[in-house]
Amino acid sequence: MQITLTQEKLAKGLNYVSRAVSNKPNIPVLSNVLLEVSHNDLRLSATNLDMGINMWIPGKVEEEGKVTASGKFLADFINATGEGKVDIALNQDVLHVEAENSKADFNTIAANEFPILPKAAGEPFFKLDAAEFSEAMDKVIFASSTDLVTSKIQFTGVLFELDENAANKITFTALDGYHLSHKTLDIKMPNPISLQMIVPARALQEMMKIISSEGAEEIGVYLSESRTQMIFKFSDIEFSVRLLEGPYPDYKRILPTEVSYSFEVNRGELERALKIINTFARTGLGSRVDFDLDLETGTLVMRSKVAELGTNETKLAVQNATGSNDLKEAFSVHYLLDMVSHLKGEVIRFETNAPMAPAVFTNKGDKDFLHLVMPLQRVD
Repeated sequence: MQITLTQEKLAKGLNYVSRAVSNKPNIPVLSNVLLEVSHNDLRLSATNLDMGINMWIPGKVEEEGKVTASGKFLADFINATGEGKVDIALNQDVLHVEAENSKADFNTIAANEFPILPKAAGEPFFKLDAAEFSEAMDKVIFASSTDLVTSKIQFTGVLFELDENAANKITFTALDGYHLSHKTLDIKMPNPISLQMIVPARALQEMMKIISSEGAEEIGVYLSESRTQMIFKFSDIEFSVRLLEGPYPDYKRILPTEVSYSFEVNRGELERALKIINTFARTGLGSRVDFDLDLETGTLVMRSKVAELGTNETKLAVQNATGSNDLKEAFSVHYLLDMVSHLKGEVIRFETNAPMAPAVFTNKGDKDFLHLVMPLQRVD
């Protein structure tokens, strides 16, 4: 095994695949990166068994072969060497890596001990725009649960939902029992079917960092034959994810079908008001903020009460307020700040059916997105 390639491309590839390297693996080879030289390129691979990354890097090949070496220390060494050419050669069981003024020998583990990663084959299951997908994930992933211990495993994933009656559309849903994000996106799908797949949110977050850095334009999505893994292909990268087992919660039961109260508010002004309220609310149980909507004056009063501190209050002008009478609600300021920081656009629309009913927040002008927040019990 022998290949020469540029330090810049090798460093980038190692930084990408290292996102899938296990930090404290039960199987030693999972802390390694697979290096496979064939034809005219080097394939780098890493996996923690829940997600895997393949990346191909062009180079001048002298001899084919494959082996695994420490992902962390190989990446650290290459990143520190600086620009120039890098020669990689396997001498018996030692991987020799030489840059312009530096060289290192790495102990290895045989390539046949490395897990086989699924590969994209044939035509994609569907395709989607990379920029639109990244924006959709930014609006959705934050609503998934990060509690991997006590939370239902499905809550830690994002639901990818296809409906054969809605051709060339996919919906993404994430929830944790307290708030929910839901986004619909256009896709290219030659053979529409109905299917639900739960993709781990943590893996999606890692992939979004690579997509953003790589500047990909289109993503091809594939399924393994068993439909237990999803493969995303973009640029010279394949990112595979082991799907979570279902069923996913029936989120449609809590989506409001009627609207009794609504208003519109400037996103920036709402964010500033929430940050003011959060100076007290973050110290209180449940981070509660009371919502009082005055329909006559078109004013939203937000108030936080903390026994050991006192009370703080801020007022906010709203537009196009509707309802049969004034509305009194309470929410977690943490979830509201999360929502505001991930929504785009200048105007946010609020809708609810009744006091103590779920509240829906949408971007004005984006009919394919909604964020739902469950209310808290008022204590006044």
